[in-house]
Amino acid sequence: MKLGDVVQIAIGVPDLAASAAFYETLGFEKLAENDQPWPWKQYSDGQNLILLNQDGNQYIGLNYLSADAAERVKQVEALGVELLMKQAFDGRLHMAIFADADGLMVGLINHDPTGMPLPDGLPLSHCGKFGEFALGVANFQRAARFWQQFGFAQLYASSDPYPWGIFSDGLMMLGLHQTDEFQGPCPTYFAPDMPKRIEQLQAKGLTITDGVLKAPGGETLLLFTGEV
Repeated sequence: MKLGDVVQIAIGVPDLAASAAFYETLGFEKLAENDQPWPWKQYSDGQNLILLNQDGNQYIGLNYLSADAAERVKQVEALGVELLMKQAFDGRLHMAIFADADGLMVGLINHDPTGMPLPDGLPLSHCGKFGEFALGVANFQRAARFWQQFGFAQLYASSDPYPWGIFSDGLMMLGLHQTDEFQGPCPTYFAPDMPKRIEQLQAKGLTITDGVLKAPGGETLLLFTGEV
């Protein structure tokens, strides 16, 4: 099964203005904003949708949108996955949330994505090209089995320097890394001229240490030299 028709990286931030300024400094494009049901802004790096929510919680996860989310939620439950939350409005499912064994939260939202602004796939931020939504996992094989049941195909796997792999459902690139070097999830970017890009971002007042960039909302972005 697939989790939805459109996916966006959802980030709960304590200060929307500070987080918005951060992503705009990175060259992310603002697509939409509103203050209902709480203040939020939607951005894109050219490849992904990024939703910043000032909803009173701090998190980073994935939101899948579809007009038939209720049916997809039934399929998730049939697989034995426990829902952390299920919310309905006017007798209809609005959103359901579950998490994998390593804590990555996924929201299934009942919303027809037709007409939503979608990235054209060309990187536009100063960070370079998006490579993966990287997640540190306790057991690579267990994590791989979990995500494969939701249509994530393994594109690459290696045991060096630890078990890890790249998986995609056609909408999101998910990196599973059996390591305690980081927890994540971390949006990860690559560029052959990353050292120069980092210097330029540092000149704009951002602090980047060993390719690690901390956002005001608490999330971590990883910047690597290379091609993907």
